[in-house]
Amino acid sequence: MSRVREVIYDVLEVYDSIAPGYSSWRGRPWKIVNLLRGGLVLDLGSGHCVNGAYLASRKDVRYLICLDISPSMLEEARKLLSRRGVLLAEFVAADATAIPLRGDSTDSVVSIAMIHHLPDSEARKAFKEVARVLRPSGMAIVTSWSRKQLRFVPRTLLIHLLKLLRIPGPHDYRVSWRRRDRTYVRRYFLYEAEELRRLAEEVGLKVLSYGYITRSNSLNSYIVLSKPVLAEGSPRPPPRLSGSSQL
Repeated sequence: MSRVREVIYDVLEVYDSIAPGYSSWRGRPWKIVNLLRGGLVLDLGSGHCVNGAYLASRKDVRYLICLDISPSMLEEARKLLSRRGVLLAEFVAADATAIPLRGDSTDSVVSIAMIHHLPDSEARKAFKEVARVLRPSGMAIVTSWSRKQLRFVPRTLLIHLLKLLRIPGPHDYRVSWRRRDRTYVRRYFLYEAEELRRLAEEVGLKVLSYGYITRSNSLNSYIVLSKPVLAEGSPRPPPRLSGSSQL
């Protein structure tokens, strides 16, 4: 198994294990999702789909798709949406780098605190998938933890040193999730706002806004995107390539 796939399977295993108690710790939606318009909404890396449910309660949402790699998280999402009375919803267990939806099929994509679980090569694939499934003029919001948090400074310095010494990665961050019976270790690849902007522009998405927001004393980078509307008959421009550059 490749190192990249090992990371993704680690994410699946951890979130499948912590799903039953996760919603009590992460129960508040992110108000930034109010910027989206509704329509057919994809909550990408949804967890228990609290952001999708919140959007469905405030916007004209025709249909909600909660997509997460963890089936246990989706079971929690099903319970939450049932309590909230959100009936027009689907629960899809899938990888964010291979979204099982048709191209140009969604009006809004919300992806809160998911992209930072993917190393840069997979994050690029996820952005490419967002660009593919969004309808022209559709909107998306993506957030990540920022490396600028004080708790990550020692690890960031070590990662810079490892890269200078050309020691291969993945160069990730480790964050513990403690339960009474066991401590789980979650793996992160943190992105700054400018890095999210570059990933979005590489796949042809239009950047409406990007920057930082603080939530629960945690600094997060965010980006708000739209899919450009092409003139009839105009060829779609190729994605911008980044060569071998690393985040």
